[in-house]
Amino acid sequence: MRLVFAAAALAALCGYAGAATDPITDSDLVARASAVMGVKQAPVDRMLGVHKGVPVIVDIRCSDACPQHTVRIIHYTVDVGPVCTKLGGDTAAISASFSMTAIKQSFCIPHVLHQKKLYTDRLYQN
Repeated sequence: MRLVFAAAALAALCGYAGAATDPITDSDLVARASAVMGVKQAPVDRMLGVHKGVPVIVDIRCSDACPQHTVRIIHYTVDVGPVCTKLGGDTAAISASFSMTAIKQSFCIPHVLHQKKLYTDRLYQN
């Protein structure tokens, strides 16, 4: 069932603004994530590529305190838990603004990005 969901998510993302669907290696993913983290603007294309068969996207999270509390998160498009672990991902709980407060949300992060701490950036606070 989750494989069907992942395939549907991939198909939806591929149709979204000409998403990059080429397979990417660990080093490709680090290079692309580093490039994304080097700019203040959101990337034009949300999808960085397909890593180990799973789409990797860039999410921009912001609430009513934009852009000061904007958070950019790079993650797999799968749920945290056993599926994430099986794919070689790590779970990270990331705080993002929500209304007048901040909430933590968990994401499945590609291990290579989690290890190098290249998965989250508060882009307007650097």
